[in-house]
Amino acid sequence: MRKTTAILTLTGIVLLAAAAWGQNPPRMKSQKELDAWNAINAAPSVDSQLQKIDDFLTAFADSDYKLILLDRAVELAANKKDYPLTMAWGQRDLDVNPTSYVAMLALARVTADTTKEFDLDKDQKLAQAEKWANGALDALKTATKPAAYSEQRWPDLVKYWQSSGHQSLGLFAMVRKKYDVAVAEFQKAFDISPEPVYLVHVGEANLKAAKYDDAIAAFDKVLAMPDLIPVIKQVTEREKREALRRKGVPATAAPAQPAPAAAPATAAPPPATAPVQTDTPPTPAK
Repeated sequence: MRKTTAILTLTGIVLLAAAAWGQNPPRMKSQKELDAWNAINAAPSVDSQLQKIDDFLTAFADSDYKLILLDRAVELAANKKDYPLTMAWGQRDLDVNPTSYVAMLALARVTADTTKEFDLDKDQKLAQAEKWANGALDALKTATKPAAYSEQRWPDLVKYWQSSGHQSLGLFAMVRKKYDVAVAEFQKAFDISPEPVYLVHVGEANLKAAKYDDAIAAFDKVLAMPDLIPVIKQVTEREKREALRRKGVPATAAPAQPAPAAAPATAAPPPATAPVQTDTPPTPAK
């Protein structure tokens, strides 16, 4: 797991984008509001967190943390790969903040994770999801750093979101069998944030396009990376063997141990149960 993903996983900051903060950090207006916030963090499951978020938004409709929690709820639902739940929270979020790139990227990601080639509504779902992904990428071009984040942290967040958007666009192209488009989008994702999973997808798209040399080259680059997590290494080795087989190169090595059925569809997200946090913890107003 490389640096950017590690940072995101440890802090949960991808769940907390709030571009609308500008340079005015949010503040708690009462102890009751802070207690409700802490109750969200203490919730033991994703479903209970979502319920606590709903309770918070109902009780404190004018909270400075409204946009933060709406973004978080969409991310939590997307991490479950629950399409209807993500759509419901995403629409609720975008109704309040139409330019929420966190919401748009979560909606795009869950669509990429759940849409299959023979779905009857495939074209409609992918068209809408592409609008979300492109809308998020456009919004990120002019996004300003929220006051709650440090100067050091913000660039890594932007790169993560940008690469996530391009990855989703690549996955949509794969479903449509537009493999050259997929390769280009996955390569953009890797160029922005050099996570190995993006380069695995480059290889897989080239493999689907019968560009075996390009696929093998991509897989070799992944395998040359240090500190690969086991699932990425196993999938990459398996996909490379398949590319060599299709190219007609005879297998010379002993068969490897069975690998997982497929590579991870998306880069590892932060834990769904990570607490809501910012660089500066909330305190109640006096």
